[in-house]
Amino acid sequence: MRVALLPNVLFIYLLSSVQAYAKESLRYNLAASESWYPYYIPDKDKPGILGELIPLILDKANIHGIELRFPPKRTIYAMDNGLLDFDVVSPVWFPGGDAGEQFVFSHKLFGIEEYYASLDGTQLGPMVYKEEVGTILGYYYFDDNTFTRIDFASEKELVLALHKNRVERILIGDLPAKYWANKLSVSIRLDQLHTKGELKIRLNKSKIHLLPLLNKAISELQQSGKINKVVSKYTVSQK
Repeated sequence: MRVALLPNVLFIYLLSSVQAYAKESLRYNLAASESWYPYYIPDKDKPGILGELIPLILDKANIHGIELRFPPKRTIYAMDNGLLDFDVVSPVWFPGGDAGEQFVFSHKLFGIEEYYASLDGTQLGPMVYKEEVGTILGYYYFDDNTFTRIDFASEKELVLALHKNRVERILIGDLPAKYWANKLSVSIRLDQLHTKGELKIRLNKSKIHLLPLLNKAISELQQSGKINKVVSKYTVSQK
């Protein structure tokens, strides 16, 4: 009787092994700009918060990740046309917090803030309608119909543009601003909070069946303290 059961047991074992091996894949992009410190760093040994965190989440969810590196404007096209399965953004960057009907958001990863900034020591009045503001090409701004975008390639270029008086105000995250101000020896003042929200995975609905796995992995990493540990590794000195 035991001998007769062996082929069935072996078949079930082999089937489960094949299913475990053939796990789902997700194509993603984290680069934003090459200067999005400390969220993304083009360094294999120290890749930044998201460079460490996203592989942890995918591994926990048993999902194979395929990282593709596109500049921000190309990322928008790739997300809209299904060439990427997810990126990492904040809902507050979109009008009404809505990224579009073809996407869903994951649980939160961690908080993020963005500010209007200027050179320290300058005397600027309040923002006026259609005022020129330094921004990053391909980045989302929920209210960019209220000001005139002057696009630059990266956070580094934004800070340099401010330093060289090409623009009087810029929109930039607090941590990238502090990093590049220190790196380039530019005195920056964070004048006014523009957005305060949470970074989340923005997933194409064609992969919505994987959202519960991603959310479960995020929750477990939050509860174990691993997400806070990664964030602190890159931000404690900047705070």
